[in-house]
Amino acid sequence: MSDPLRLGVVGLGRAFMLMLPTFAQHPLVRLTAASDPREEARRQFEADFSTPASAARSYETPEALCADPGVDVVYIASPHQFHVEHVRLAARAGKHILVEKPMALALADCRAMIQAARENGVHLLVGHSHSFDAPYLRATELIRSGEYGRPRMILAANFTDFLYRPRRPEELDTSQGGGVVFS
Repeated sequence: MSDPLRLGVVGLGRAFMLMLPTFAQHPLVRLTAASDPREEARRQFEADFSTPASAARSYETPEALCADPGVDVVYIASPHQFHVEHVRLAARAGKHILVEKPMALALADCRAMIQAARENGVHLLVGHSHSFDAPYLRATELIRSGEYGRPRMILAANFTDFLYRPRRPEELDTSQGGGVVFS
């Protein structure tokens, strides 16, 4: 088996918490470092992801996280308006990047992010896919087995509290790219 990817996280909020079970359970991913402006979030990250073999590190800024030579990939889960800046930081540091959706709030920012990844020879992946979640992998196995015949229709439902959770001010301001379309 390959060595696990050493993952650094920018933003320890809601998006990270939704992805945490997948990261924590994957044998090829090790949560190594994080940045967040909230000290209590950083302390909790260190407590949760330190092992006897290695201490998880936390930083107040994304710049410090991206400078960490022990991070291979940066997962950007910061608020939408910071994505372009954080992708550029990670790319300049030579880190591969997974950025939450939406990629950015303007097409020009998306193009700048793609250019930053190209110029620095790193991979940029946008959003997360549920394709590798256990229920989808199991459904794939069942379909490929042929035991139930040829699929004619597939319906998947996923529920979160997205519509009910409180919104940050910028999420409600459409001039800043806020609104349901971007989320």
